[in-house]
Amino acid sequence: MPGSRSKLGVVLEQRDCPMMEPRTVAVVLNFRTACETVQAVQTLAASCSPVAATIVVDNASGDGSATLRANLGDAHLVQAERNDGFAAGCNQGIREAMRLGADRILLLNSDARVLPDALGALELALDQNPHVGIVGPRVVERADPGVVQSLGMRYTLTTGRMRHHGFGRRYDALTTPALREVDGVSGCAMLVRRAVFEQVGLFFEDYFFGFEDLDLCLRARAAGFATACVGSSVVAHEGSVSIGRASAQRIYYATRNHLLLAARISPPGPPVSHWIRTTSIVVLNLVFVLTRSEVPRREGLSAFRRALADHRARRYGRG
Repeated sequence: MPGSRSKLGVVLEQRDCPMMEPRTVAVVLNFRTACETVQAVQTLAASCSPVAATIVVDNASGDGSATLRANLGDAHLVQAERNDGFAAGCNQGIREAMRLGADRILLLNSDARVLPDALGALELALDQNPHVGIVGPRVVERADPGVVQSLGMRYTLTTGRMRHHGFGRRYDALTTPALREVDGVSGCAMLVRRAVFEQVGLFFEDYFFGFEDLDLCLRARAAGFATACVGSSVVAHEGSVSIGRASAQRIYYATRNHLLLAARISPPGPPVSHWIRTTSIVVLNLVFVLTRSEVPRREGLSAFRRALADHRARRYGRG
């Protein structure tokens, strides 16, 4: 049966795909991105490996979201009463997915597009690797799918440095294993065993926006669940649609939450270890503000200083 094509050249209508018994529930978070959210849900509906249900959480958008309600098909719409951040919105969807009996939960950003074979590859990775609790796909640029956004995260405990494997490089120039264990995977698309949430809890909501994905993966590892990136699974991601690439809030949350993660996850040690780690994180984020950020420098520095002050005062949540 012929189908329509997305910007990625992927058929998004009905196709002849092997059907697997659906055991996965998908959760998509919407915040004033109704059209993006509908497209994300449509790519899920076109997946070769169908989900048992799709839950869309509208994170108190306050924009009416008529487009959302009219175009979600069979997806369940959950309306949050207030916007308590990305982590809280996802948690609301996770709880609903668990109530529906999910044994695996796919978390998907509204600006992410699941290629037809992506979910099946993630499910297979969990099926074949019982010690793995969280898997993520190869995340690529929507505008140029040959460019990698993430092949998983690396987090260094001693310095607090966090990096995305393969970021900005062309995938065909990289040599990567089919399954690679990593410290974390991007929350824009991750498949999580129900047992992980049951044993380590849901996303930590004090982050509000950013670093909650790595926090979950590191807590899962401490509980005995590995995290892995599946190279054959591909999700195309826009990035920063809801908050904006040039928003000073990105600097604020990135700096404050990076420090919060280090404080929560770092192993015990002498005070000098804590000082080195904190100093390293502060310097890394300052260099980013000064040299690589799309945020105007004055606004970026102001957000950076506010982040440091709030972290010292233990003020988290909405900034």
